[in-house]
Amino acid sequence: MTKTILITGGSGVLGKALIEKLIPDTKIIAIGTNHSHFPEIIRHHKHFKFYERDLNLINNASDLNLSEPIDLILHLAAVVSGAKVEEATYYQINVYATKHLVSFAIQNHIPHFGFVSSISVYGSKDTELTLKSERNGKTIYAKTKSLAEDFVFQSGQNYSVLRLASIYGKGTKSFVSKLKALMQKGVYPKIPPSRTKSILHIDDATEALYLWTKQCFAGKKPEPLYVFSHPEAVTIEGVIQTFQLLGITKKKQLPIPVTGILSKLLELFFRTLSWIRKKPFHGSPLQPLLESVSIYDAGSWEKIGYFPKSDLRKGLLDYQ
Repeated sequence: MTKTILITGGSGVLGKALIEKLIPDTKIIAIGTNHSHFPEIIRHHKHFKFYERDLNLINNASDLNLSEPIDLILHLAAVVSGAKVEEATYYQINVYATKHLVSFAIQNHIPHFGFVSSISVYGSKDTELTLKSERNGKTIYAKTKSLAEDFVFQSGQNYSVLRLASIYGKGTKSFVSKLKALMQKGVYPKIPPSRTKSILHIDDATEALYLWTKQCFAGKKPEPLYVFSHPEAVTIEGVIQTFQLLGITKKKQLPIPVTGILSKLLELFFRTLSWIRKKPFHGSPLQPLLESVSIYDAGSWEKIGYFPKSDLRKGLLDYQ
C-alpha cells in the first residue's frame, strides 16, 4: 500500500527537492498558503494533494482540519533566521505550529513525525560540540527552534528531531549565497579564520530526509535526534578562496573587517535602518557570517546508511 506523508514547508527549496524524490511512490499531502508556489511537475502529479492552511492562523490541532489517513508528518516550515517579521510571528510558526502539529499527530495516532531543526540551536561556540551538547542559541530563530524541539522530545512517541547544518547550493539562501552576493559587489568580510562553520549541500540534505522517511516506513525505529552536516567544517576565508579558485567570483575584492568595534557599528547602522523603515530587527545581515557553529556526528549518518557526497569545492559548482 502506498504510504502518505503530510509535509509543511514543501514549497521551499529543500521541500520541493524532497517532494520530487518522494512523489513517484509516496502520496504527498502539502499544506501552505499558495498552491502556485509548487512547480507544475509536483502540482499536477497524481500523488500530490494541496490544502490551503496558514500556520500563522493555526491555534489548535483541529484547525488543521485534515481527515485523510497519514502515515508520517515531515515538518519543514519555519520563519528563517533574519526574516523581517515580528517576534510573535517567529513564535507562532516556529513554536506553536509545531506544538499543534505534534498534538495532531498524537491525536490521530500518526506513527512517524520528523521535525527539521537547525544546528544553530547549539549557539556559536569555540568548544567542540556533540549531539548531546546543550542548546545555547541566542538568536530568535535558534530560541524558537529549541522550544519547538521540546514538543517533539516531550511527545513520548517515536518522533525525531533532525538538526541540519547551514544548507547551501542552487536556490538556497545560506551564508554561502550571501557571501557570493557580497563578493560580486567587490567586497568580502574579513573574519578570523579560526571560526569554523558546518555546512550541508542541498542534495545531501534531501537524501538524508528521504532515507529517514524510508527507514520509518520500513519499520526501523527512528532515533529521537539526528545531526546532519558535512564532516569538514569550513571558514569564511576558505569559502572565499574556493569561490575565487573556481572562477565564480573575481580574484580580488576589498576586505572589510566586520569584527570588534566595527561589527558593533554595523549592527547599530542596520538597527537604525530597520527603525527608519519601521521593520523588526533581529540582528545584522552579517550575523550569519559571524556565527560559528561547527558539529559533526558520524553516528547520525551511519544510522540512515549514507555519507554526504558534496564537499565545499564540488558544492560550490552550483553557483557557476
